[in-house]
Amino acid sequence: MIARFCTYAVLRNLRFFEPFFLLFLLHDVGVDFVAAGALLAYEKLLGGALEVPLGVVTDRLGRRRSLIASFSLAAAAFALFAWAAHTPAWTLPLLYVGQTLYAVAEAGRSGSHKAIMLDWLTQQGRRDEKTKVIGLTRFFSKSSGGAAALVAGVIVWGTGHFTALFWAAMVPTLGAALLLWTYPRSLEGSLRRTRPAEGPRPSAWAGLRQAARRPGLLGLIGASVLFESQIKLALVYLQPFLADRLAEVNLTVTAGVGAIAYGAWFFLQGLAAGSASLLAPRLEARAGGAGDAITRIHCWAAAALVGLAALGGLAEGALGLVGLPIFAALAALQNARRPLFVTALDDRMDGDYRATTLSAESQLRGWAYAGSALVAGALADAGGVAWALAWMGLALLAAVLLGGRRLPPVASATGG
Repeated sequence: MIARFCTYAVLRNLRFFEPFFLLFLLHDVGVDFVAAGALLAYEKLLGGALEVPLGVVTDRLGRRRSLIASFSLAAAAFALFAWAAHTPAWTLPLLYVGQTLYAVAEAGRSGSHKAIMLDWLTQQGRRDEKTKVIGLTRFFSKSSGGAAALVAGVIVWGTGHFTALFWAAMVPTLGAALLLWTYPRSLEGSLRRTRPAEGPRPSAWAGLRQAARRPGLLGLIGASVLFESQIKLALVYLQPFLADRLAEVNLTVTAGVGAIAYGAWFFLQGLAAGSASLLAPRLEARAGGAGDAITRIHCWAAAALVGLAALGGLAEGALGLVGLPIFAALAALQNARRPLFVTALDDRMDGDYRATTLSAESQLRGWAYAGSALVAGALADAGGVAWALAWMGLALLAAVLLGGRRLPPVASATGG
């Protein structure tokens, strides 16, 4: 099963268009930063609104089946994105319909596979391996995402446009749906396995309310929401910045060899991020627990300081290239921290509601991303990308303040 978990991580992240999506909107579609920000925000707002309801549905009806449906919807969304660039009269409607399908797909997927992994580890009596297994799958996830960026650069160089990336992404996406069919039915979820004779099922919100009362948990989630939403948004805004810097040295990204250099940078960043996730078990062991690893090693403070340094460097034109490896280090640090966060969260949530709880955290991240995307889009149009990145740097500083308090330990697992 661990081999299948890793294969899933690879197929899930072969989304070749992701490092080029903002460039696709700006160049192939021809919208401005405000319209692009609105489109990004729409997907996150809709997905955020659906996260918890679909998480509840997933826990009730089956996580494996929900994931198969989500990947099928995602493949349909990619086809609409590709068509949108070639149908001028229907471009915006197709983009928004595509974003709608993609939002539903991501909301149905988010948290479900981690819930499956945690459920399997619990069934196998290997719950103490959570950080190790999540870190391993994250290595394959981020490394394959970096490899996808490099392949995407070759595709853009060869085709001269970005739309081919969406057709290419459909293949591994449908492959992931087929892989999920091979998962054992016992991983549909414990609520799915519960028979009516066993009595009435508890409220889905009860597990969330119980977890929310855990000391320090809201700060842990709040810091994660701010930090991860801004990292993802900053990576999107690095797309036009990096493309402009390459153009200054005669390496054009659109229909030029610069696309390969562009993809190579994202490949190196993904490889560094994936490798960093393998350090999570070592950090946990050294700190004496996942919660202590998050606080004692000062991941939040170091991440925010590195982020602010990177964003400040990026604001200085061509000299901003110095900030790129610093930003890669920030992404790597975030990926070392994420498995620790999932482990700390799992120690404090009801095992029957893993997908619901993880979906709630993802929902908040989506809303934070959406709100920040609207502000960043307006700032980018008014004063350039540097203003948008500076805004995200302030949000990272807020993450430090929220995550700076020591997380109280948990004496025992909470269920599942």
